[in-house]
Amino acid sequence: MSAELDELTRVLTDAIHEHLDELDDDLRVMTAQSVRANLGLIVVMLRDGAAPGSAVAPEEARSYVREYVRRGLGTEVLQRAYRTAQAALSHLVLNRLRVLTDDPDDLVTLAGDFNDFLFAWVEELERQILAVYLREREDWLRGATAQRAALVRTILDGARIDVTAMSRRLGYELERLHVGYVIWAPDEESEAPTAEMRRMAAAVAEALLARDSLIVELGPHLACWSTAGSRPALARFTGLPRFAGLGATVGTLARGVDGFRLSHQEALMARRVARRAGTSEALTTYSEVALESLALHDVDEARRFVQRELGPLVADDAAARRMSATIRIFLEESSSFVRAARRLGVHENTVAYRVRRAEELMGRPLLGRRLEVSMALRLADLLRSPVHGGAN
Repeated sequence: MSAELDELTRVLTDAIHEHLDELDDDLRVMTAQSVRANLGLIVVMLRDGAAPGSAVAPEEARSYVREYVRRGLGTEVLQRAYRTAQAALSHLVLNRLRVLTDDPDDLVTLAGDFNDFLFAWVEELERQILAVYLREREDWLRGATAQRAALVRTILDGARIDVTAMSRRLGYELERLHVGYVIWAPDEESEAPTAEMRRMAAAVAEALLARDSLIVELGPHLACWSTAGSRPALARFTGLPRFAGLGATVGTLARGVDGFRLSHQEALMARRVARRAGTSEALTTYSEVALESLALHDVDEARRFVQRELGPLVADDAAARRMSATIRIFLEESSSFVRAARRLGVHENTVAYRVRRAEELMGRPLLGRRLEVSMALRLADLLRSPVHGGAN
């Protein structure tokens, strides 16, 4: 186990996030940190022959619990996360033991000993982390920041509210036109938003010519809304100062409580695209990446779509990338060899050759599926990119 902590961490983290719908991609990095620290503790205790009841929860596990409190996740979710990891680890170890021995008695004894240890270990860890959860929740609920975040979560969760009363409690008019935006750090190592993130939120609000703004901490990012009287112009964002290591994504203009939810959701979807594209330290609007956002809602299906449309052009090599770039520009230039050649800085015969070669590889003419091929090319680069900040 000690030689494979990284792989075990990945498998258990995947299992937790696949089985618990309450956990979003934002939490994946902290899940992995907690899982790895717990696995390391298990390995040390097994090696030293320590009793499971002597376990002390690692700091990463305690930080993970505190994040659950900040996100409004209940203790039952935390317990399910631990039980899911316990089951996954038990299954992995059983498979390894089957490789080590074909003696059924040995297998039963070894598996039983390990599962007894793991059950007692998890029971002790749960006792400690639940105590941390209750203390943190009590402290958190005392704060005005937590109260505001809880009110906003109530709205975002779709609960029926008294709009006038809620507006008064938040100090923000919910019936106006809103623009939702999110300020986030791609690495998400910090446990809470920073002062620099708040300065960036203020800069975005200024660019929106906001009459009023609402800024709350939702997990490690800032969720923001600003009231506006007209549709935000993208040109206003070009002069935004850069904030090192931070990104911002902006939804569309929408009215009322439903618009409050919608614009925020669009900002989150735009963030998913920006992370995958690696466009941190920049501002991305939902309107710019709406198609990619919709397509990436199901990443596996997006990959199948790209493979079906582009075939061998999906290959991650220089020749495939060159042909893909040529096709993209060729289609953007309304299938003009001359204009495409001008943009690429090559002869038009070169463009014509690459297009014909691409059609041969794909097994179909380009012009018959212009929209599909264009979308597949846009998605291909995103799907090749490494995921930033743990996003899928």
